Amino acid sequence: MDRGIPTEEVLEEMRRADPPVFYLVGTPKGRLTKMEKALIELPWRSVRDGVDVKLLEQEQELYVLTKSRDRVHKERAMRRRQLKWLWRGSRNFRR
Repeated sequence: MDRGIPTEEVLEEMRRADPPVFYLVGTPKGRLTKMEKALIELPWRSVRDGVDVKLLEQEQELYVLTKSRDRVHKERAMRRRQLKWLWRGSRNFRR
């Protein structure tokens, strides 16, 4: 699920379900900052070429932090494209 969709109420229902419901949910960045210290101490594990993960078990849940080389390249390209657009716009504005 996308990190903005499930509420804590919905997640709690899924945790208590019988039979158990297993799910993968994007965690809001605010919650990740609470786990930052524990995550920093964990080693990165390579799961395939260009994709690394850290696994953190906490409060009967497993948090998976991923790092993808391709995703980093994609996000950098998106920022460059936006900066070029902003730069062109600022030059037109100054005239």
